[in-house]
Amino acid sequence: MKAVQARRVVLDLPLLLQALLCSDDAAQALRQAWQSGACVPLVNAEMAQALITALRFPRLALSEVQQQELLADFLPYAEVVGPSADRRRSREASHALELALSPHAKAELWLCSDPALRLRGQRLISRRQLPALKGLSGEEFLAGLSSAGHDVTG
Repeated sequence: MKAVQARRVVLDLPLLLQALLCSDDAAQALRQAWQSGACVPLVNAEMAQALITALRFPRLALSEVQQQELLADFLPYAEVVGPSADRRRSREASHALELALSPHAKAELWLCSDPALRLRGQRLISRRQLPALKGLSGEEFLAGLSSAGHDVTG
């Protein structure tokens, strides 16, 4: 049996937070995907800072210890991507999409929970002529992992 190489993925912040903060089947499966090596999540400094800021949001009421535990559930599995020489910022794109669009990241998938943002992202991907990059929902990604033989259900 041929080993399947882990997909290089960029998760948008809402989807990443859902995976870290929720305990439903989809959130657990997504966490398991990066923890098992079925995918390699990509982050850069901007995304890491956005995650830290989001976890400090007062309405989440997370203690410092809880915040550190959640970061430890993700960051050790992520590949840190340094800054790209191309620092163009699109008003249409989130930090996650900008990272996915960066040729420096060599991302294969951009996972986005918002259908409207995913559609705008697909337009940017097409405009920048990056046929190897695909935008998917978390559910589509997990369905693809299941069909590829990765057990992401724990």
